[in-house]
Amino acid sequence: MKKILMFFVAVSAFALLSGCVSLEEYDRVQKHLETEQEANRAIAAENSRLESVISGLRTEREKHMTAIDELRKQANATPAMTEDDLVERMQKIWGSGLRDSEWEYVQSGGAVGVRMDDSGVLFKSGSWNLTDGTKNKLASLADIISKKVKSDPNLFIRVDGHTDSDPVKKLKAKGINDNIHLSTMRAMAVRDFLVSKGVPKDRIFIAGFGEYWPLNADKSAKDKQRNRRVEVYLGDPNALSIGALPGQPQVQK
Repeated sequence: MKKILMFFVAVSAFALLSGCVSLEEYDRVQKHLETEQEANRAIAAENSRLESVISGLRTEREKHMTAIDELRKQANATPAMTEDDLVERMQKIWGSGLRDSEWEYVQSGGAVGVRMDDSGVLFKSGSWNLTDGTKNKLASLADIISKKVKSDPNLFIRVDGHTDSDPVKKLKAKGINDNIHLSTMRAMAVRDFLVSKGVPKDRIFIAGFGEYWPLNADKSAKDKQRNRRVEVYLGDPNALSIGALPGQPQVQK
């Protein structure tokens, strides 16, 4: 760029000295040079701004990566629950009403619960409407849950919804935006059914994970069935990450 400017200056000076161009032409060339200089200054300022933005994004990314590493360390430091431990904890929290031959036991943090995948067809195709088979199974679950939470004020329920990774193109017309939305609607359907069977509505919460917490690789039909699932957990507020109970003092930081 400097060479070009020097060239313009040299040409302009030569032209004036040699009498080849008028003063008006010289002014035009001079204004053109000033415009080029202003453009260069603007580009330099924008480059400086972008460098500052990139630096900030790098710093933010490093913070996130540090937080993720810390969470991984905490997860690795938590001793894994064996199958026997899981069964024992299920019996302690859920009672003896559940028969492990009917349910798949699962753990989430300090909470334990049951899983139903889509191998038994949980919802009607392309919707969040429960099938009759799912309703029958949930009815027996609701009876156990309602008795437990009514006898223990520190117990809460969380219903987690999960999907496979297939897009929800056909459900866009029904107002479903993505798999997170679909999994939330399905968790809500289970929650509403349990409430209709006597589970206190102020003790049950939902979460929608979409396709982001798969059990399997999600490549085969069986993989997709496993990943399309609902999990129902029982636990205290800390185990379910609900936070302080209403009316309890909040910790000030």
